[in-house]
Amino acid sequence: MNKILMLLESYYPDDIRVSKEAKSLIQSGFEVHLLCFCRTNELKFEQKNGIQIHRINVGTNDYFHAFWDVVNAMSFNHPKFKVAASEILQQHDIRLVHVHDLPLAGTAIKLKAKHDIKVILDLHENYPEALRVWHKWKKNPIARLKNKWFLNYDRWFRFEKYAVQHCDQLICVVDEMKDRIIASHNIDAGKISVITNSEEYSFIEQVLDKGIYGEHRNSFIITYTGGVGPHRGVDTLVEAMGKLKSHDDIYLYIAGSGSHNVMEHLHDLIKKYGLEKRAFLLGYQPFSSFFSFMKMASVNVIPHHSNGHTDNTIPHKLFQGMMAGKPLVVSSSSSIKRVVELANSGLIFHAGDKNDLADKLETLYRNKNLREELGQNGFNATVKGDLNWERTSRQLVSLYQSLN
Repeated sequence: MNKILMLLESYYPDDIRVSKEAKSLIQSGFEVHLLCFCRTNELKFEQKNGIQIHRINVGTNDYFHAFWDVVNAMSFNHPKFKVAASEILQQHDIRLVHVHDLPLAGTAIKLKAKHDIKVILDLHENYPEALRVWHKWKKNPIARLKNKWFLNYDRWFRFEKYAVQHCDQLICVVDEMKDRIIASHNIDAGKISVITNSEEYSFIEQVLDKGIYGEHRNSFIITYTGGVGPHRGVDTLVEAMGKLKSHDDIYLYIAGSGSHNVMEHLHDLIKKYGLEKRAFLLGYQPFSSFFSFMKMASVNVIPHHSNGHTDNTIPHKLFQGMMAGKPLVVSSSSSIKRVVELANSGLIFHAGDKNDLADKLETLYRNKNLREELGQNGFNATVKGDLNWERTSRQLVSLYQSLN
């Protein structure tokens, strides 16, 4: 029972939560197998970072992925994952299946009919609510129709109820999500563990590039890092920057990527507010550069819109920003607001309000002492306190030891 099969409807190692969980379980004596997507140049099987990685080919472009999205959504069962997972379970005598997020939950539950396994469902987010916002800026009419029919809130909310009732254990990333699952689906609280997206100490051991902002390194730098999408509020951040452009030493850097439609929308906003020389879309950046972006910034911003999705999850960048020892400005989205208030590590603006966000940024621009105080508080809460993965991971290991 010390073997675990993880199911991931993505590529490895795109999601750092998957990597951190696998690493902690391996260090505690578990054998971890991971079944995930395969890129063109990747091996179907390899051992990497202690993880035994099994890959399946589901196509290499968006059209193939859209096809399998529909197939999976029609029956809440992914045929390719089911066949491959069944073979791995039998070959390696695995009894524990860890499912990363809702889409593959049905596949894992169906495997219980053939295999003597326990299913642990790790809900990275409020998936049904995410479907309301992820595709908001999509322009392709076929994609919009696919999402309306197969990837809609009502369909996946009903399935979520089935999934949380039929899995053996649940993992949520924040207390807000745990409370929602209990209230919405009448699930026993004892079945749910909260294991948040805190960061490892190794994050601040990355090489620091003091010149990452080039000629602007001595200016007031506002930074957003990570994925970009309609729910993340980066549009509000660009609009707030439009209110601050009278200060000629304030610059905005967005270090992260999104879909073509998302990035095009942000480009249009930057042009609308005349920020071509003040706001920069850097696109994809390697994770190894994130510490430098955060550490050398004047302030790190998490401008999430507040909705059923963002209020029930929490980004890694929240804890990373605090570890970097710099102040945060975050929206009133409930989960990030709660943590920042607890640590007193930043200022909070009303989600979606560009004027309030601009006011909070200007407050920090004018008050160096406040910036230093808030940054130190965040560092103390994460590096010196309990809000780090080294502490958080103990809950994950304890859960699996109780199932072993």
